[in-house]
Amino acid sequence: MRIWTLVATCLCAPVCLHAQAMDDLQAVRHPIDSLPISARFRLPASPDWLAAAFGAIWVVNYDPSALHRLDPKTDSLVATIPLGDDACLGIAVGPRSLWVPSCGTGELNEIDPGTNTVVRRYPVRIGPGREGAVAYTDGSVWLPINRPDTTSTLIARIDPANGRVVAAIPVPPRSDVVVAGFSAVWVASSTANQVVRIDTRVNAIVARIPVGTSPKFMAVGEDALWVQNRADGSISRLDPTTNMEQARVQTDAPTKWGDLAAGAGGVWLSVNGHPVTRIDPRSNRVTHQFIGGEGADAIRVAFGSLWVADHMHGEVWRIPLARLSP
Repeated sequence: MRIWTLVATCLCAPVCLHAQAMDDLQAVRHPIDSLPISARFRLPASPDWLAAAFGAIWVVNYDPSALHRLDPKTDSLVATIPLGDDACLGIAVGPRSLWVPSCGTGELNEIDPGTNTVVRRYPVRIGPGREGAVAYTDGSVWLPINRPDTTSTLIARIDPANGRVVAAIPVPPRSDVVVAGFSAVWVASSTANQVVRIDTRVNAIVARIPVGTSPKFMAVGEDALWVQNRADGSISRLDPTTNMEQARVQTDAPTKWGDLAAGAGGVWLSVNGHPVTRIDPRSNRVTHQFIGGEGADAIRVAFGSLWVADHMHGEVWRIPLARLSP
């Protein structure tokens, strides 16, 4: 087990960065067998990215490539929508549609939740073998471009009406994750160790925020932007008003992948071997951490529950928030 050294800094930040002591983390840890899973959805092969929208939970499966629709009222699988090869980069939720990229076929799929079908496919410059996130805001789809430049140094703003790229914003290398919130688009660069803020009015970077090492997945909610720093297992809390890091929460869960969600009074991390970690946004401290297992990755909070995708065992778990001990 790693022993983390606490180093506090206050470099012009309104709140000192801090890490939770290891003995405190031990006190909130529980075995995976005590995770109160109320439903398990069996899905083919490799379910991963998740979204909650249009009264449903949506799950991207990259092998075989498809989008699944789960009904939280009946705890059942109600639709499977085939997609182009190597579905990737997550799910963007628009006002009337869902948007899912397929990296193998280099296309952006528009899914109609009313008919559970792909209604349009636009060619986009993306390639296989990448993991990240796509976003929808201000009437546009925002997509990291990685072809022909495999270091992902452009974010494309795409008009959903015709698939045309209306802007291409230069970003630091390995910028694979895009999220929208607080009237901006946010992009994490795992090479530059920073998050950039894009002003959608001018299609340009207006702030660069240093975070931890190898940042990737992000979540908007609980009055902050939360960033997963993969190399050391910490979570950065960013203030969208000042564009500064307010706190850094140590979870002792370093990973190459993982996912992050925010809502229902918590910030939720899922990584392999640590399927659920809860951070209290009021104290910036870990309050729950479940340990064990392999394959858990994507996580979302919706419909009074946590939803966790286990791509190794072909499952999505439902965990009622009310059954998590305080």
